[in-house]
Amino acid sequence: MTIEEKLLSSDNNKVLDRDDLYQLIRTFYPNYKDTSIRWVIYRLVKNGIISKLDQTKYIIGKTKYYHQQETGDERDKIIHALDQAFPNIRMAVFESTLLNEWVNHQIARKIIFIETEKYFINDVFRYVYNTFPIKTLLNPNNEDLYMYDGELIIVTQLISQAPINQKKKDIKIEKLIVDLYTKDLITEFINEDEKEDVIESIFKTYPVNIKTVYAYAKRRNNLNIIKEVISNYKPGVLS
Repeated sequence: MTIEEKLLSSDNNKVLDRDDLYQLIRTFYPNYKDTSIRWVIYRLVKNGIISKLDQTKYIIGKTKYYHQQETGDERDKIIHALDQAFPNIRMAVFESTLLNEWVNHQIARKIIFIETEKYFINDVFRYVYNTFPIKTLLNPNNEDLYMYDGELIIVTQLISQAPINQKKKDIKIEKLIVDLYTKDLITEFINEDEKEDVIESIFKTYPVNIKTVYAYAKRRNNLNIIKEVISNYKPGVLS
């Protein structure tokens, strides 16, 4: 049996610490030095046998990283325009309909959220307000959200250390987990009693970097809540 066959015969989505992976590889290649073992790991990752979660953890199988499945032409047009107007500013653009992947009641109302750095938020707001025909609000509260019908663009501050994919202007799943337990407007689209099911489904479907979750939760001042929420889960697999 090869190392590849051994890993493929294990439970998919099983998480391995780096030390455990090194030890497993040494059972097949006892004379390998660390440099050679790193090449084995590189080969396993390249071939989709394992995937890297972070600096110390790997998951068996090819990882399906999160990206928003439901997205409209407006979001794509906004991202393209923002890339041209503000090429070096950190920001994320996502829709309220991203929750449709998990919630029972499908969200019909589309709100496009633009989160951007604090020092550029007014510039981004003015640009979007003057460029797109959709009603655009700056830092609205819950009441403002319901004052207007139909589609909206909402521009708010991107919290530092927020996990995003800067190239695609997409949020990472770790950000969504934390934001669902923070008083963000995205929580207006999900019932409180649905959150636990959503979190469980996320952990079943996607690898989650717990260190990233905790770092962002600490920044959002809800670390204790998040620790309690995800205490029953492990990255990529239910505990």
